[in-house]
Amino acid sequence: MRVSSRGGLVFGLLLAALATLRAASESRLPPLSSEPVTRQELLQEIDVKMKRVQDFLQAQHLGGVLLTRVNNFSWITAGIAGNEIVITSDVGAASLLIMKDGRRYIIGENGEVFRHAHEDLSGLGYEARGYDWYEDQVVPDRKLEMIHQLAEGQAIGSDVPYGDLKTIATEFSPLRYELTEPEIKKYRWVGQQATEAVIAVCRQLHPGLTEKQIEVMASNELMRRGLRPTVLLMGVDRRVSDYYHHTPTDLPLQKYAIVNVCARRWGLVASVARFVHFGPLEPELKRNLHAAMKISAQYQANSKPGVTGGEMIAMARRWFASEGFAEDWEKHHQGGAIGYAEREWLGAPESRLPILEHQAFAWNPIIRGALSFDTILVYKDHVENLTHTPDWPSVPIVIDGRTFQMPDVLIR
Repeated sequence: MRVSSRGGLVFGLLLAALATLRAASESRLPPLSSEPVTRQELLQEIDVKMKRVQDFLQAQHLGGVLLTRVNNFSWITAGIAGNEIVITSDVGAASLLIMKDGRRYIIGENGEVFRHAHEDLSGLGYEARGYDWYEDQVVPDRKLEMIHQLAEGQAIGSDVPYGDLKTIATEFSPLRYELTEPEIKKYRWVGQQATEAVIAVCRQLHPGLTEKQIEVMASNELMRRGLRPTVLLMGVDRRVSDYYHHTPTDLPLQKYAIVNVCARRWGLVASVARFVHFGPLEPELKRNLHAAMKISAQYQANSKPGVTGGEMIAMARRWFASEGFAEDWEKHHQGGAIGYAEREWLGAPESRLPILEHQAFAWNPIIRGALSFDTILVYKDHVENLTHTPDWPSVPIVIDGRTFQMPDVLIR
């Protein structure tokens, strides 16, 4: 096609303008941090988990286990692979069958199996077993037939109810709780990136933005950092104190806002919330926020290996009472263990579930419009706040000689 000299000039100017716009847009994107772990570390992580699975199969008298839940699929593959298609479902589109004798299979529709075998599961030792898309929807169920053929008469467990397989979701979950060193490295990355995304939103807020617009901003800031949002709760003004879960509406921001998210990568979920207030804080709100910070610091100080969820709640009742809010602990759950689920388990009265070393927690004490919410990692003699960043205002709270930097409200 011939282009006149004038047309060529216009075309060239248009291309230059588009290139300038693209460069400007890209310059506003935060650079993705380098990967926190090597592939060799991920493979070592998988070896540790395979040993846990083998011990589990022995204890449960099973010949193998079928993993279909999205979080278990991510966990056993160290986040290298993922079977999620529908982002609102906790059940994936393909399954992993891990046998006691060491055999590993990826089982699903031909299209899914082909993709996994040639991309994310390549080099991880899985054999592909596929079927046509409709064959698990008819009788006999071809997928179930395959599993029984591969099992050779042995009992198989499944993390979702399926056919005559033994459902073992509850028994399997604890295998995820104690994090390996590569997982800890990844979790630090997830926590920092999630917090920086929330902070970026908070610094862009201005009166007039609706909760739904803030939700869009939060989703964008998370995804451009390589994280997938799993919870987006944005509340403004009266809704912050009226409700506990601020599902976004069209209400516009006037003075007070919370940005509260859960975000995931490699299957690991970090939870973090931050507040913004335009103008000086009202005395009651200031008191509530400080009380929530103090209780949150107590949760962190007392998250120790061996302490049970029930014991944490018993202590929390005293902490709330000492701040003058004796009944508020009952108004909303207090959070609990986190990791490959937003809530691996909740702290509850009389719960005997113990805190483990190298287990992650997200306690969330709430007091009438005030919330203190971070993700921590428990060690033998201390905790690490995975979502603390130095570029946000904080309040030092001292408990038993240890100082906890608790996130404050940002005054704009």
